[in-house]
Parts: sequence; C-alpha cells; structure tokens
Amino acid sequence: MNPHHYAKKKAKELTRHNGLSYAANLVQVVREMAAVRAAQSAGPYSTGGGGIVLEHRFGAVLLSHLLTGRPVPALGDHITPTHVRFQGHPISRVDDILVRGRSSAGAERLLSVGVRRQPRLVASDAKSVQLVEAFLDVVISQWPLLQSGRRRLALAVVPACRPAHQLAALAVVAAAAPSVGEFRRRMTQGGHTNKEVRDRLVQFDALVAAALPAGHADGAIPRPAELAWRLLSKLSLIELRLEGADLSDRTEAVGRLQQLTPRGLASEADALFSHLAELVGIYAPSGSEVGLASLMADLEGLPYFVPPAGPVITAGARSTSGVPARPAARSKAMRAAASSRQDVVVWSQSTLSDKAVQPVLAGGTLVVRDGYWLLGFDAVTGEPTRPMQTAFNSPPVIGGGQVFVADRERRIVSVDLRAGRKGQPLPAHMLDDAAVVDRGTLVVATPDAHVHAVDLASHVLLWTLPVSGIPVAPPQVHAGRVLLHTGGRGDADGAAADSSLWAFTTEGSLQWVHEQQDGALLHWAALGERVYVVSRHEADAHKITALDVSSGQTCWQYAFPGKPIGRPTVGHHRLYLTTADGVIALDTSTGQSRWRTAAGSFGRVAAAAHAAEGVVYVGLWQPRCLVALDADTGAELWRKKTTGSFTSAPFSASGIVYGGHRGGVLHGWNACSRREVWRAEVMWDEARQGTPLLVDGRAYVTSSNGRIHALALRA
Repeated sequence: MNPHHYAKKKAKELTRHNGLSYAANLVQVVREMAAVRAAQSAGPYSTGGGGIVLEHRFGAVLLSHLLTGRPVPALGDHITPTHVRFQGHPISRVDDILVRGRSSAGAERLLSVGVRRQPRLVASDAKSVQLVEAFLDVVISQWPLLQSGRRRLALAVVPACRPAHQLAALAVVAAAAPSVGEFRRRMTQGGHTNKEVRDRLVQFDALVAAALPAGHADGAIPRPAELAWRLLSKLSLIELRLEGADLSDRTEAVGRLQQLTPRGLASEADALFSHLAELVGIYAPSGSEVGLASLMADLEGLPYFVPPAGPVITAGARSTSGVPARPAARSKAMRAAASSRQDVVVWSQSTLSDKAVQPVLAGGTLVVRDGYWLLGFDAVTGEPTRPMQTAFNSPPVIGGGQVFVADRERRIVSVDLRAGRKGQPLPAHMLDDAAVVDRGTLVVATPDAHVHAVDLASHVLLWTLPVSGIPVAPPQVHAGRVLLHTGGRGDADGAAADSSLWAFTTEGSLQWVHEQQDGALLHWAALGERVYVVSRHEADAHKITALDVSSGQTCWQYAFPGKPIGRPTVGHHRLYLTTADGVIALDTSTGQSRWRTAAGSFGRVAAAAHAAEGVVYVGLWQPRCLVALDADTGAELWRKKTTGSFTSAPFSASGIVYGGHRGGVLHGWNACSRREVWRAEVMWDEARQGTPLLVDGRAYVTSSNGRIHALALRA
C-alpha cells in the first residue's frame, strides 16, 4: 500500500477509537513511520577503511576547495562548496566525508563520499558488503534526491584499484541508460564494455543481493537488479593521488592555496596544506562540520595564511527572499520626471479591466493577474509583454524568476510572459495559488490533502506528506520551515479536518502541528523566532498565540476583545496587533500588554498598522486621518487629516510614510518634519486587489480603474 494512503487510513481508524482529532492522529502515524525508517537506517558505516592518513589528506584537499570556493569533483561544477563534515553518520550511512554546497538558485547539494583505498568489491568480502549496504541504504531512502541531483554518491579510491575502475565503467553505461531494462540490454551488446566489465557486473549483482538490508526485504523496495542500476547510475569514482610517487592532488591543492598566503609562495602554501591535514585529524574523531567562517577562525594568526579579500559569505547567504535584483538604470528622461514633485509617475499602463490585482515581480517583469489573463510589464520601462490566458483566475506563484500557474487538470506549469509560451507540467497538482518557491524547490499543497516538494531544476518530486484539510492560504517558508494553514472540509476520503497550522522541514520531515479545536484560526504571521496565530473563539472574543517556530510549543497567549484587522507586525521588541478599535502592543517575549489605544476614543480602524523606526502608523476610517504613535508608549505623536477614509495599510520607504485613502490620493509625509512631501492621484482597494509592490525606491500600484502605475518614492 502507498505509505501516504496507509497513514491516512490508520489515522482514520485511530480517530474512531481514541477520540482525538484526525489531524492529531495523522501527525502521530507520520511520526511513527518516520521513526521506523530511521531505525532501518541505523548502524552507521564509519570504519575508516580508507586509512587515516589517506582520508586526512583527502580532507585537506576538500578544505582547500572550501577556502578558495572552487568546485569539488563529483559535487558539480556549478556548485559552490559551503561545508565539509567528517564521519557524519547522523546524516548519511556513507559518512566518511560529506560535502555540502549551494547552486546559484540557493538549492543545497550534498555529496556523500566513502573513502576506501582498494576495496575488493566481491560478495565474499565482508567489508565490501558493508560498503555497498551503506550505499544501498541511501539509494533506497533518498532516491528522489539522487534523481534530482541534490544528493550525490562517490567512492574515493587509489588509482591502482582495478575493481573500482571496472565499477566506474559500469556507472557510465548505467547513467546513460534511462531504465534498468535498457541498461541490461546495453550490457549484453558488444561495443559498450569489455568482458572484464561485464564480469564485474555479475559480481556486483551478487554483492547487491548480499548487501540488501534485511529491514527492507519485504517487497516494499525495488528488486536487486533495479537497485544495482540505481546505485551505478548515481555513483561517481574519485581517484586519490595522494600517496607514493603520484601526489598530483596535493600539488593542485597547494597551487590553489597560494592565493591565500602572504607572498604567494609555494612553500607557504605547502605549509598551509600540511596544517589543514592536521586540522582534519582534529575534526574527524569528533564528527565536526566545518564551514568557511569556522575554518578561517581556526587558521587565524598563522604566518603563512592570509584571509581572502572581501567579506566572508557564510552558508546559506543569498539575496533576501522576495527582494529582486536592482533594476537597470533609468533613462535620463525618467530620472528628470521622477525629480519633479508634480510628476512622480515613472510610467503608467492600462490593464484589461478593473479586476486587475496588485503586481508581483518575476525577474525584471511585473506580473499582473487580470481575471483569467496574466499580463506582463517591463519593470523599468513599463513596456507590456504578450497577454496569456490561463485556466484559473488565482494569483500566480512566483519564485526564482519564474511564474507558475495551474492548467486545466490543475497541473503546475511555468509560463514565460515575454516569449508567450508555457513549459512542461511539473509532477504535482495545485489548488489555487497554494505553493511557494524557495531555494530551487517548489512546495505545493494539493487538492487531495498532501504537500509535495518539486525540484525545479530536474522536475523531480522530492517528497510527499499527507495533511488534514485543504489549504486556506499559500504555504510560507520561514526559518527553514514550511508553514501551511489548512482547514475547511476533510481530505479526499472524507475524514473530518480541523483548522491547523503545519510545519515541515524543507527536507520533508513533519516538525509540528498547531491544531485549533476550540475556535477558528483566522490568520497567522511568522516573525523572527515566533509564529503568531490569531483565532476567534466566541462572538467577540479573540486570542493570539505565540508559537516557537522550531518546536511549535506555545510560548504565550493573549486574549483580547474586538475584531482583529490584518496580520500583526513586530518592531522594538513589541508585537503590534491591530483591531477595529485601535492598536495593542505586546511584549514579544512574555505576551504582556505594554500599551493599547483607548477603546472608543481612538477612532475606527479598517487596515493593519505599520511599524517603522520607532513609530506605529495607523490609517483611520473615522475620523479620516493618519495617526502616528510612539512605538514604546503608544502616545500620539501627530495626525494628518485627509479627504478620504483609509482602507489600506500605510507603508514607508527612505524616511517617508505613505498612505492612500478612498479619496483617490496617495500621500507621502516626512517622518521627521511631518510635512507632506509627496503626492500622487491613485486609488486601490486593498481588500480586493492586495497591497502595492515596493521595490528599490519604486511603488508599483494597480489602481481601481484598471491602470498600473510605477511611482518614484523618494525622500
């Protein structure tokens, strides 16, 4: 039975007997299944069969790659190494050396290397069986990651190891064959390999049969021939020229290290390499994982080492999610237009109707949903692209410079608005816009109550997990967690669903679930190390709950009357919660109330407050004005009357606070002088069209009359 179907079926059975909710039982079943898989993968293979000296020298070579940012063999020429871990058995059974790296899209790659001087690779050799068993465990448990290229396997041997070279010849044929049947057919034909290599395949088949993990021998895994092809197709051979007369790997490493020495001398680089080998002798016994920053700290003060010029880029460093690259320079005419207070509109274009919503940015293209059409505009010039009709009117999913929508069968497809074409469907379905892109991975909540993760580079389905209910809003990625709000009707099989907030790791492990049983989960916001959940419990009784983003444990709760407006925001160690009656400031650590606006005397609020630089800005429906409050005390600093009621949240940029009201004017007030310094005639309905897009000193706004404007924001 499909493991996900089994999990859902088991959860329903438990729900009928133990009185707990379906979501709670589903969580328990999924965790038990994960524990069983972890137990089957126990028994790390870390015998150090490669020899201590050889392995330490190879570790020093890898550290030279880490220091210089050069690609590591078998990890990928397009991957920048970020970490090297020694004896990493908690991560992989092929654990002698693990190398982590990142692609340009931010997707993490992991290379597991087994270091063996001259393995015999026959079924009668216990060490060879143990080695292949470790490789097979990775193939069985992480095949989607291997298919996508995010996980790689390598065997490091000395050049004189003939069995390993014959295995490498088999790996070349296996990697070129699309299936095990085609691989076997090619091996029976002449021209692909010689007799020695074909004989090696017979021995390797016997070795796989002997190494097949006993815990998996229940028919739930592919047959041995299939496993043999999978392992061969994803296995790389690394020759270690670090002993005897051939020290070419060491020589190349010393050459790389010369750029990190005071005078660029080979003798200094040679000393640096020797010191790296000594450090490996310290790292390996403790199973240390070494990053660039920690390695440079360990090398600090050496007379033959000079840190590389420029800031150290730590692991995972990348451009801030959602903030695109700086647009190309504007023309002289555009800059002149933006410099005039009377003309803040850089460009303006018509959409198809007044149904157009606020734009999102994909690369250098603004994407606007207008009914069943997707419109594109060049972010710098406003030049429109070809309109594209789609099957649904949900907002598009944006990530990695790509645009994703659902086709008629709800399959996910990418669209190129500039070229006017669609890509091939991805191996997942999508309900509305319930997907998010992070570091080259598309995470999507499906109509059949599952969460899928798809590698965008290879279109491989990385993992799937069941949930209860359907997605209420698109998932979000925060602090290494995928957060998804589900609710409404039950799953595809009719199980009842509660309103819940789910947290998964980006690798596909269920972390925690917050289940809202005694009320309705209205909305939530992930800010810093907390996830703040706003829920309704009675007619006018509401509660906000602070959860730890890592564990899901409740940190504190705060009950409040009145209707909550929008999501909370954080600033100055305060959480600012907006209600229809005003603003409540809570301590982010304890949840204690620090101040609140007086009920009945503040005015009627219709949009969420905005906090920036020690001030909380609130746009009021009645009276018609923008109010600035001290973020620490709640005292009113100033207010500005307008001709229309505020129904959209204010925003700020470069010391200017902006607010648009129903009178059709977007004002800009200097936060220090409190004088109006900016004005544009544009009106939008935030409840229907969403919030404007702010990028690099510009605001891109779709107005209620169906036009999109690029506005120059400035102090």
